[in-house]
Amino acid sequence: MKKRFLAALIVSLGMLVACDDSSSASSDNDKELSSSSTEKSGDSKDKSSSSKGKSSSSEAKSSDSKDASSSSKKEEKGEYKREFATSIASGETMFIGTMSLDHTGDLGKDYIEVGTRAGVVYYDGSLFIADLDVGTITRYSLDANNKIGSKTAELSLAGAWANHIYFVNEEKAYLGGMLDSLLIINPKTMKTTGAIDLSKYKGDDALVVSPGTGVIVDGRLYVGLLQNVSDYATGNTAQVAIIDVEKDSVIAVAEDDRVAAVGSLDDSQNQAFIVADGYIYCYSNASWGYAPGQVDGFLRIKVGETKFDKDYAWLVTKEVAIDDVTKKGNFKYLSPTTYANGTKVYAFLNVMVDLQQVWTDMDSYHNNTCKPVEIDLAKKTMKALPIGYSSSWASYGKYIDEDGTVIFAVSTEEDGNAYFRYDPKTGKAKKIATVEPIPMWIVPLK
Repeated sequence: MKKRFLAALIVSLGMLVACDDSSSASSDNDKELSSSSTEKSGDSKDKSSSSKGKSSSSEAKSSDSKDASSSSKKEEKGEYKREFATSIASGETMFIGTMSLDHTGDLGKDYIEVGTRAGVVYYDGSLFIADLDVGTITRYSLDANNKIGSKTAELSLAGAWANHIYFVNEEKAYLGGMLDSLLIINPKTMKTTGAIDLSKYKGDDALVVSPGTGVIVDGRLYVGLLQNVSDYATGNTAQVAIIDVEKDSVIAVAEDDRVAAVGSLDDSQNQAFIVADGYIYCYSNASWGYAPGQVDGFLRIKVGETKFDKDYAWLVTKEVAIDDVTKKGNFKYLSPTTYANGTKVYAFLNVMVDLQQVWTDMDSYHNNTCKPVEIDLAKKTMKALPIGYSSSWASYGKYIDEDGTVIFAVSTEEDGNAYFRYDPKTGKAKKIATVEPIPMWIVPLK
């Protein structure tokens, strides 16, 4: 543990001194994979029905049959469009790739093996995969069907836990993690181009500042400062640094002691901060329970302002009770949520205390303690959904589809490893696929 923090500190200081020498890029491999399927047109030569003595109906049937056969063969070869990036777990190892909900039987094929902790994000036609066990963030190309392709560039931060990328544009992004600075990188080359020193904001007891979850709104990056005192325990106070993305400077740091540190290090999608109704809602999971006495819940900052809204606080453990799921006062925490649909978001609520479960070792991540829930941030309401309790491993995958339905990736006792679709209009959920590996992230490729 101490080695990880020492490495993080060394990385932060090194980046401030020599930003251009800290990454390695494999630009020679920067070639997008072309689609392995080149469609052949069966209509390039028109044939006269009268000269062949065949009816147009017969030709249409023949053409449809050929098209269906061609499509079927292509799908058998994996030549279909993938809509999501995802990660799956086998034992304690994670694999990352792309998928289609219509072809879940292909989960795991041609995936990238990473360690026990990783992150994935999509931007500018590429996947960025953070392997937190080795300290690398790698950019991969995608082919025409969004199948994962070649490695095009890589940034190495050996010993540092860093998987939060906040994209400004195609050639500029910030990188946060278990560091004392925000690194500035070029997403195309994965080279560092600068850094914003945050060390002066380090708490008295913190080993590292740890800029974690963040979101860019109207030219400002709002990023939580976790103030780690250990790998999992964070500071007791909510802090959000507000960064001018044009000047690369700190405008202000909002602070509030009503909840513990907001954001997370285990949130590559940056979904513990939610933009909704003109506010940025910031969630604290109170160190996942590793720091007894910390207060969990939501605060919010009005977009454009630099202080927390003094009239809003939603203390989840203290205030939330759901019949047959959790009682007020029993510690509970949310996984990172979906993006907002109005002021509603979806997540998994870990109620291990109510189920009389505790963290003991890595096997505890497979305990079924996470209930899918619907949350209204403005109204401060939460309700359980008709899907079984999932494991902690499978408590990251959820996505609001274009039709307003919500997809959940779960690993439950009654349904095994599966995907569900929940319809808010009917209040019903339906299992749409059963899969072999444990499903995790659902990241839209758009």
